[in-house]
Amino acid sequence: MDMDCKAKFRHTSRLDWAGLPADLLIEFAVRLTVVDWLRFRAVCTAWNRAAETALGSGRRPKSEPPWLMLSGRSADPATAGFFSFRDGRCRVASLPEPAIQRRIWIGSAHGWVMTADEECALHLLNPVTGAQLPLPCITTIGYFEILPRSESNSTIRLLFHERQFLTAHRPEYTGLDYDEHPDEIPVEQMPLRFLRKAVPLRDPSSGEYFVMMIHGPYSKLPDGETFSPRIAVPEHNEGDEYVIFKKYLAVSLDGDLVLVWREHWNCYGEESDSDRDASDNDNDDDNNNNDEYSAKADPTVRFQVFVLREGSQGSEWKELHDLGGAALFIGCNSAAFFSVADAPNLLPGCIYFTDDLLRNSWHRKQKPRDIGIFNMKSKVVMPMPSLVQDSKSWPPPIWVTPSILTMAV
Repeated sequence: MDMDCKAKFRHTSRLDWAGLPADLLIEFAVRLTVVDWLRFRAVCTAWNRAAETALGSGRRPKSEPPWLMLSGRSADPATAGFFSFRDGRCRVASLPEPAIQRRIWIGSAHGWVMTADEECALHLLNPVTGAQLPLPCITTIGYFEILPRSESNSTIRLLFHERQFLTAHRPEYTGLDYDEHPDEIPVEQMPLRFLRKAVPLRDPSSGEYFVMMIHGPYSKLPDGETFSPRIAVPEHNEGDEYVIFKKYLAVSLDGDLVLVWREHWNCYGEESDSDRDASDNDNDDDNNNNDEYSAKADPTVRFQVFVLREGSQGSEWKELHDLGGAALFIGCNSAAFFSVADAPNLLPGCIYFTDDLLRNSWHRKQKPRDIGIFNMKSKVVMPMPSLVQDSKSWPPPIWVTPSILTMAV
């Protein structure tokens, strides 16, 4: 090192880093990713204050692709792994009780993950900050009742009042001859039988959040008085009994409404989640856990993508064969687009997907998950990075958009 370089190094090392101007610190902070932002805040009081000031003025860390949240990568049930496409690394983080590996993850959006623990208690969790909010008990839906614990029974059991459910969601069935006696359900069966998907939604005008949940049977939304559902997407002709179709809605980077059809190959002709919901006997999950059924996943083989456009006959769905400079993330999360220009490790025009058939995955807890990358141009499914592809954990991985935002209680 020459003399000039040594002099500059000595001068820099004597700088009062905590005394840097606040506006300079803010300009530096907003160019960081979420992980580096957290490290920035931990340096000293002045740097943390600058980060808080930036947040207060509506400025955020640099956006980055969704992380893939993974369980089972540590013997500690309180930890979860997170794979980032920004740097190709997998990190492990400790999360608050109840233990994250003993919950199922039934949805995510805006940096928050919806979880259900072993006793079906629902929580919103920000895995980046560790913040957690309890949600109302499932009994508030109106047709579940928790039975009191007995001395000989250490687990919670619930009653499902089907008549009340039909009155609320399927009034056309209330005149039929249904059993008036409620169905007694072990709590460990509740998430698989009745929780389909739940995501937090944010009202941009007020900044407030609410949670939308799809629940079974019949995959209904709660609180029909507040939400008036209507058909927004065309029906799909199921066709082959060995094929399962799932639908997703997303908003493109240009603000267009996008419909995604996902096609699974059903290895043994088993019915899909929605078919099982509508069956009369929805109580046979434990009997289906045979070796043949558990040996394989129901692999995703194809996606079709449509965008809502104005045509001569009004609004109509037009098929897309390219996602442009974007990648799409599909799974239990709220489907999300991300620009590959901001993440060189992402492939343009590809759909990154994870397993979200929870009931099917439950039968194969230690088997490989249905995860991969679908290239819209070549119509080929490619493997995820090996760190992810080898995952055989339960619950299935879920995409989480990293965020440091808080949520008012």
